Amino acid sequence: MRGDNMECHRCLETDTTMFYRGHCRRCIALPFQETRSGFVYKQDAAAFPVTLTPHQQHVSDALCKAVIYGSVFVDAVCGAGKTEVCLELILDYLAKGLKVGWTVPRREVVLELQARLQNYFPAIKVVPVCQGFTTDLAGDLIVCTTHQLYRYYDTFDLLIVDEPDAFPYVGNVVLENLVKTACRGIHVFLSATYSMDDVQTIQLPLRPSNTLLPVPNVMCAHLIGWRLWWDVWKVRKECVLVFVPTQALARKISQLWRVPYMTSECEEKQSILKAFRDKKGILVTTTVLERGVTFLDCFVFVYRADHRVFTEASLVQIAGRAMRGMHPTKGTVNFYCQEKTDAITKCCERIKKANYDAQVVLNL
Repeated sequence: MRGDNMECHRCLETDTTMFYRGHCRRCIALPFQETRSGFVYKQDAAAFPVTLTPHQQHVSDALCKAVIYGSVFVDAVCGAGKTEVCLELILDYLAKGLKVGWTVPRREVVLELQARLQNYFPAIKVVPVCQGFTTDLAGDLIVCTTHQLYRYYDTFDLLIVDEPDAFPYVGNVVLENLVKTACRGIHVFLSATYSMDDVQTIQLPLRPSNTLLPVPNVMCAHLIGWRLWWDVWKVRKECVLVFVPTQALARKISQLWRVPYMTSECEEKQSILKAFRDKKGILVTTTVLERGVTFLDCFVFVYRADHRVFTEASLVQIAGRAMRGMHPTKGTVNFYCQEKTDAITKCCERIKKANYDAQVVLNL
């Protein structure tokens, strides 16, 4: 605590009713463990690991210049390569001996992202810190969930905040303040479905394949279950994601169709994802896979898209799972509903607007 008014140095709580005998009850559930050393960056790792498209390179250059003046928000469409446009900035900071962190709300995304970044930077140590991975906490580049930032108070000179509109980060005051207190320098925010008026914004409206985003086919009918089954059956040997609004429905459809499913309650998430990538086929899932994972040539189906769980942002992210990669060859997005909600309408409008912006860039 600091000052007469009492402010928690970790979560920035100032409400006096939240304090008892010098302890903040807002974040007391988080262990008081902090990591301050162990960053072992090797200078010979500074070779740039990927070849960017001309537009990605333009955004990467703009980002490296923009951080001189303060924090930045990169407004990138799904599949635009927001990870790749940050690589040069990361190398710049590491080469100067500064500390870099990358935080995301969800555990599964931490593990996916750590593997990608380690592949890009084989000569440096990229450490994942999330549930089940908390023994090795120090490295050149830390990739962690927002919950794990309590370990890194006042540590990072650059903190990249990926998907700040995702659950459980969005609207969580404690997590939002952990993001503030873990960084003593610059924040870079990345999302396709967010907006920030108080920081510099850089647009990335074009995928590296130079293809437009798939606009969802919206199918309204009373017997949408039968239509869903028929459409999925026709592409059953492809890579197929079927999104449903609840865990109970995921289990039910999985049993009925005799296909695997994945929800936040599944313990072997990485094994499920690996099997899906290796064998393709059908995977029934909830919004746990709405963002942060990439599957090539994927067909996306959303059952009961009019359910309140599927917000505009959620539907945009789900639609963004299709037609990924440098050379996409196939993939569609289908929404099945009994009524066309505002979220569905706004999702389609947002994707069409993004495609218009992409066309402008392509025609320059």
